[in-house]
Amino acid sequence: MKWKSFIAAGRQCAAGLPDFAPGEKGKAVYLSGGDSLKDRLPQLEQALEGEMGKTLFPFVLIAVTPKSWEEEFSPWAAPALSRKTPAFTGGGSEYLRDLAGPILQECEERLPLLPGRENRALAGYSLAGLSTLYALYQTEAFSALASVSGSLWFEGFLDYMEKTVPRCRDTRVYLSLGNKEEKSRHPLMRQVGDNTRRAIAVLEAQLIAPCTLEWNEGGHFDGVSERLCKAIRWMMEKK
Repeated sequence: MKWKSFIAAGRQCAAGLPDFAPGEKGKAVYLSGGDSLKDRLPQLEQALEGEMGKTLFPFVLIAVTPKSWEEEFSPWAAPALSRKTPAFTGGGSEYLRDLAGPILQECEERLPLLPGRENRALAGYSLAGLSTLYALYQTEAFSALASVSGSLWFEGFLDYMEKTVPRCRDTRVYLSLGNKEEKSRHPLMRQVGDNTRRAIAVLEAQLIAPCTLEWNEGGHFDGVSERLCKAIRWMMEKK
């Protein structure tokens, strides 16, 4: 892949472009959380590039860096998890409006991307995974979503899911979680396993498209690149 960096809607973006033939275009896989993914992008490239055009549709990988994780990936304001971490300020709706608006527009003008929501997917890890699932209820821009080790412990989020109608019922959704993540000592984060199981049940009732929950070995910080690769394969696999 060739990497191109640019600014869109005030946020740093990095796009990995396959070796397309002249005039060829691909699908788009947007990754929220580009700052934390910077060191992992080469690993994702190495793992997935050889599969494009074979088992996977050709796609452009686009990492988008938020201005602040606690601001732009939280759906609403919430207290900090500890005295050492910032509070959540609830800018998630604004981030998704920018992502589905000026950021998407800038990417489609700059990059060889196929138009239309059927050619756009969104993935995120941890709090960015929560933001990705929140996108189901906030925007119609993406046809596939992947919440990888998503922070579904976030207070009130499962109640919000149950009470809110997805913007598009034909959106495909992938969830994954490490089998040790629910063993956290933090009383709130300990709910992530039960909340993820509850989330897949809600999604199965709300959506007409396939949704999947995959369990991985390990805790929250184990095998991050491998988990993201699994999610991207699920979204980009030729059907």
